[in-house]
Amino acid sequence: MQSVLVTTSESRPVRADVLTAALPDDWTVETYEIDADGLERGSGAELAAAADGHDALVLRPGVADRALFAGASSLEVLAVYGSGYGRVDLDAATEHGVVVTHSPGAPGPAVVEYTMASMTMLLRNILGIHQRTLSGEWQAAKSMGRELGRTTVGVVGLGTIGFDVAQRASGEGATVLGYDPYVAGDRTDSRIYPRHSREEVEAAGVELVGIEALVERAELVSLHAPLTDDTRNLIGADELAALDDGYLINVARGGVVDEDALVDAVENDRLAGVVVDVLSAEPPAADHPLLANPNVIATPHVAGVTDGYLERGARLAAEKVETVLGGGRPDTVVNPGVYDG
Repeated sequence: MQSVLVTTSESRPVRADVLTAALPDDWTVETYEIDADGLERGSGAELAAAADGHDALVLRPGVADRALFAGASSLEVLAVYGSGYGRVDLDAATEHGVVVTHSPGAPGPAVVEYTMASMTMLLRNILGIHQRTLSGEWQAAKSMGRELGRTTVGVVGLGTIGFDVAQRASGEGATVLGYDPYVAGDRTDSRIYPRHSREEVEAAGVELVGIEALVERAELVSLHAPLTDDTRNLIGADELAALDDGYLINVARGGVVDEDALVDAVENDRLAGVVVDVLSAEPPAADHPLLANPNVIATPHVAGVTDGYLERGARLAAEKVETVLGGGRPDTVVNPGVYDG
């Protein structure tokens, strides 16, 4: 009989019932409540005490640091409930023989819908029109918007979510540029999930370009890259300057954008509009300048949070946990070095 622990909190609920139903009948599933509102909290030592004795940990809120892996020697697999694995110490997991896997397909459909809706919100300036209407204006001529099909869209990161966004934008008639050095073949050292091939991406009507060409040519840029040492501050002052009078959507991670440079760009009206669902620090300070700017739509990391996400996250985590504990290898291993030992 195998045992699984899943973390939860008031602000980060899980569908433990779906997880339980997806696993063999003789397995046990327990939940561990983390008393915190954000993703970045939860002591590894405390979580280790709860996780020790379990074969698998499904992580939603909380931090899987070195203390967790050192203190929970029974763990064989950690499955992230969703996509982001930035709260997991991958080196420590590998050293302790724990397979770490994630499920970008869990939040995927929801994030894609959010992104496409954000494109419409920005290009049609729906929020600004709404505010003018509330103030008593009723002038259609002042509400001239842009159509997605007449826009050049740049997609940064062509994984599960980014590629779907690119395909949908292309389907609407947009000219789509894509940046992903692993798809382009410029890099081959990815330890993330399997990626689409260059041929598949180009067949979908996406032109692969470098990041400099993308921000210079695109009128709207949508970010879908994971936060790594390579992508931190990928969009900085130079990239924002090249996107002059364009639009930016960030549903990836806050650190992918140089936040100070972004604040400077919006405060000086160098961008036509911004949607940020993620920030470098969450929750942000109440006086964070991006929250008060009329050209910025900010949401609290909810792009992927839907009823469907909760179900998919539980089901996919169960599949990956069962695969590992059954002696197999899931398709989304983020520390493949664990298999080299």
